[in-house]
Amino acid sequence: LEFKPVTNSSLPTKSFQWKDTQGDGVMDSVDPIELEKNTTYEMKVSLLDETKKPAFDISEEVEEEGDVHLFVFKSNPLSLLSVQIKDLDKKGMPIGLRSEVKSQFAAGTGKFNVILKHQPPVNGKAVKTGNEEGGSTDVDVTFPVTIK
Repeated sequence: LEFKPVTNSSLPTKSFQWKDTQGDGVMDSVDPIELEKNTTYEMKVSLLDETKKPAFDISEEVEEEGDVHLFVFKSNPLSLLSVQIKDLDKKGMPIGLRSEVKSQFAAGTGKFNVILKHQPPVNGKAVKTGNEEGGSTDVDVTFPVTIK
């Protein structure tokens, strides 16, 4: 995850990673996210398959197949971070590789859950509705968050 400050461009862009080296959904490591309070960020999600040499950028595939992929972002507490997805598939449904994130007004801590849903059509009927329901989960990672 990359967070580029919008409201205070003097702040540095920050990147936070997670690793699932086995590809089994069990995270080997998750970076703690630290963001400034009351700040708007452009958030970019990048997915790399590091089992390949060189690493393969899966985010391009997710974008190309945007009509069957959806990132879901959950903040706990809800007020910690608000997320507005900015990229849309060809049907106008959200994808979530690029979003606007606003941090809460006061310092605090919590969790930020990033989920990638794969929602291909079933029996010729679209499953993707812009909601988490339906399909299977490709990624499910929870970051600890500190707003300072």
